[in-house]
Amino acid sequence: MYRMLIVDDEKLLLNGLYELFLEAEGHRLEVYKASTALEALRVMSEKRVDILLSDIKMPKMSGLELGDQVKQQWPECKLIFLTGFDQFDYVHHAIKQGAQNYILKAEGDDAIVEAVRKTIRDLDEEQKMDTLIKQARDIQKKHAEHHRLIYLSDLLEGLQSQEDITPQHLETMGIKLAIDRPFIMCVARLDLVNSSLRARERQLLFTALHTVCVRFLSAYSEFTDVVYNREYYVFFIQSRDHSSKADEQLITFINGSIELIQQTLEKSTGYTFSFALTERSIVWSDVVKQFTVLKAFLSRYYDAQKIIVRNNNFTGSENQDEEEVRGFIEVFHKKANALETYIESGRRDEVQFILSELASYAEWEAIDDMRYMEMYCAVALRILTSANKLGLDRDTTVASHMSKLLQPTSILIRKEGIKTLQHILNQFEHYHSSQSSSMRIDILWKINQYIETHLGGDLSVSNLAEQVYLNPDYLSRMFKQSKGITLTEYIAALRIQRAKELLTDPRNLVQDIAKALGFTSAGYFSRFFKKETGQTPQEFRTS
Repeated sequence: MYRMLIVDDEKLLLNGLYELFLEAEGHRLEVYKASTALEALRVMSEKRVDILLSDIKMPKMSGLELGDQVKQQWPECKLIFLTGFDQFDYVHHAIKQGAQNYILKAEGDDAIVEAVRKTIRDLDEEQKMDTLIKQARDIQKKHAEHHRLIYLSDLLEGLQSQEDITPQHLETMGIKLAIDRPFIMCVARLDLVNSSLRARERQLLFTALHTVCVRFLSAYSEFTDVVYNREYYVFFIQSRDHSSKADEQLITFINGSIELIQQTLEKSTGYTFSFALTERSIVWSDVVKQFTVLKAFLSRYYDAQKIIVRNNNFTGSENQDEEEVRGFIEVFHKKANALETYIESGRRDEVQFILSELASYAEWEAIDDMRYMEMYCAVALRILTSANKLGLDRDTTVASHMSKLLQPTSILIRKEGIKTLQHILNQFEHYHSSQSSSMRIDILWKINQYIETHLGGDLSVSNLAEQVYLNPDYLSRMFKQSKGITLTEYIAALRIQRAKELLTDPRNLVQDIAKALGFTSAGYFSRFFKKETGQTPQEFRTS
């Protein structure tokens, strides 16, 4: 869903256009309005703006000057200008700014609506980016940043000492971030539905993600990135601005840009990513801690898609010689090393594959008891770590199995040990499922409460999403899946219900009811009421 800001100092015209687009394009546009350029800048500082529909001639700051500032904050924003004057200098400046359209007010509502619809089509086309995968392949071939990737991976794992985090080291690695300034850290994950992808395909998609981030983030910020353990795409973003408001503006810019990055990737590749990011800027010494936290947040939403969360809110034969047997064990260790990550990220297939492989080695005579104990403990310790992280050690249904986990009988009676591991892994599934269900119930309850107590306020999807620290698209999908209707339909039904209650009291004037329920005018309320009920408010009151 795109966001459009309408700006006009003529209140009557502003409200008319606002109501016009709520009715005509409310299903695919979140519409905001401002009566001055300064008010528009305040809106723009809090939310991403995809389309600016602005009058040109306004006091204190013209629409053209406003357009200049919008482009600095949101470079991808499309500009549409309205004017009552057909003057060449206005047209020339607007075109020079990259305006999508320039419309005389005298052309009427149809021309304005069509201009916005054309702009929406343009936005859709840009997000498809048919050449994205080709660009990703080209970049992948050209990238030779092995040392930079190792440096950043070691940084995330806490293997870099503070002495190695210096301006000279960053410059050597091609990292264009300042060592003495904070930054935002973000972790992206290819969503669970795509876990069957081969490593090469996953890497290509991460390269595509890099390409899109370069497009949307480079204009306003400096950033560097790394693919960690083939599972997470981690990037560090720093504002180029050194002013006191730079951090706040950077956070607003990133929040809006990540939504565009998600949408562009889905339309271009057919795959989805989820993101977790720090709520505020951090320093280099906090990287390891914040990386752990952000991964944990993504793990909590392991089966969700297109989510954005913030940190306020898992063969051989018995005739093989010694060297070959040892080789099998070493390869198994490398797979087991990823087990904790697989559990955190909810990759069931990979977890079960490792357990199945351990079970197959349990029946291989070339693996003696000591070697099997080594392999079993490699798996058991990672499962134990994950279980303790999730608090399953305090779960009575798991505690007895946890106590068996590292007992000699569980290890030496191999089939018994495999059963113990499988039972605990099953509890991970139950845990994730119950956490996900509990999270949804809690979020929907909060949303319902907020809507019922703010029927006359801002009930846009983006504002509702902010109340529960989610992104609007994910909240809309979750609400529709749970309730069977859209948020817009649910809000409309509640407003109609409340309107009917107020209309039964003849002392309540229609214009007062309209205002109490958040409508900009009695006329718009009347049209809305008739569309939903088949009667005007007065006809309902009479009946």
